[in-house]
Amino acid sequence: MKKILLLTLCALAGLNAQAKPAAKAKAPAAKSAKPVLNFSLPQVKTDTLFTSAELSGTPVLIAVVSSGCGYCQRTLPQLEAARRALPDIKIIAAFVDGNPKRPLALLNKNNLRLDAVYNAMPLAKSLKVDGVPMMFLFDAKHQLIKTFDGYDENRTEEIKQAAKGLEKEVNMVSVEAK
Repeated sequence: MKKILLLTLCALAGLNAQAKPAAKAKAPAAKSAKPVLNFSLPQVKTDTLFTSAELSGTPVLIAVVSSGCGYCQRTLPQLEAARRALPDIKIIAAFVDGNPKRPLALLNKNNLRLDAVYNAMPLAKSLKVDGVPMMFLFDAKHQLIKTFDGYDENRTEEIKQAAKGLEKEVNMVSVEAK
């Protein structure tokens, strides 16, 4: 069943990319009263649990990906570039794969230092992922502010532009906390 769902997500990603090869970011979602970012998933590199609670007060970009998806594989180096350019934002590759072997091989092959979790199908469902890759940018209070759908060769720049205000928010939060 999981393989069928995974194949369906990859097929949808291919259809999304063919239908709109340069998918632009969706309009920001209306902010809800409670955070929508809530997960506890095993890390690809260590198999220890990584939770959204550990990210309290930190802006987060979650990229839902699959190791078998070509568009996802092309997205991972973009995420690494965004990670280096935006040190105040936690960037996480959330693999829908059921075990860490293929995601770990991809990370190692491309020398990626991204934080990565696997077995993320429940997170993908809660975020209403309709194809991979799909990315979600959250502010420091873990409110969804932007969704990126599909692969785009300019995605790193889009992420940087969308995150500009978040870096200021992080600095303001840390100043207020002192």
